[in-house]
Amino acid sequence: MSHYESKTQKTRREKIGFYTALSICLIAICMAVYSTYSTVTEPKKTAPVSASETGVAAVNEPVTHATVPMPTFGVHVSTAPPVTEPPVTELPASEAAEKPTKGRADALETMLAADVNLTLPTKTGHVLREYTRDSVYNKTLNTWKPHTGVDFDADLGEEVVSMLSGEVTKIYDDKLLGKTVEITVNNVTLCYSGMGGVNVNQGDKVDRGDKIGTVGVVPMEASDPNHIHVAVKVNGTTADPFSFIGND
Repeated sequence: MSHYESKTQKTRREKIGFYTALSICLIAICMAVYSTYSTVTEPKKTAPVSASETGVAAVNEPVTHATVPMPTFGVHVSTAPPVTEPPVTELPASEAAEKPTKGRADALETMLAADVNLTLPTKTGHVLREYTRDSVYNKTLNTWKPHTGVDFDADLGEEVVSMLSGEVTKIYDDKLLGKTVEITVNNVTLCYSGMGGVNVNQGDKVDRGDKIGTVGVVPMEASDPNHIHVAVKVNGTTADPFSFIGND
């Protein structure tokens, strides 16, 4: 082997050794970098936490009392509590049937409690408005209310006579009914309201048909034609005056 060939082989071996050493260094560096990256990014392992501690059911464990939210698909769902309407209470069939007739039964009982015969208080006895426990429109007061008396129309100053024999128990002025005269016999009281002049005094005894005064104005019914308002009370309860007229 010549000197040139010997030198060439030596140079080749040096190159191989150099690249081998370089490769080993690179491999060592890569392994070190990988080891460091794995240590940084790998999550720490912790002790398992039981389902009772976290409040989350474990896999394959039955779930109870869970509320699953329904998908809304973009529609706004109100979280306000639902509005509940009060229950409708229906009357038993027996009470529902009895209620409409209760007023009639009371009126009949009131009528039977009085044994009187009344006459008409005015010359014509013409009725402007009848007795009713139902609410009717009052034009003067602009309201609806029961009309618990009978209105007998008459001219101002026309004579008013007593509808029964009895005693004059009260004479007074009322803001709504006007000047009022009350005549009582036993458990029955007649109230003549809207009087103009009064010809009797409290304590007087009067007979049926006697003049007690004249027609005036009823303030709460001033929008109606001239009249007097007559109410009948039996044991303090109002009754229809026509229930006792013509009972001879």
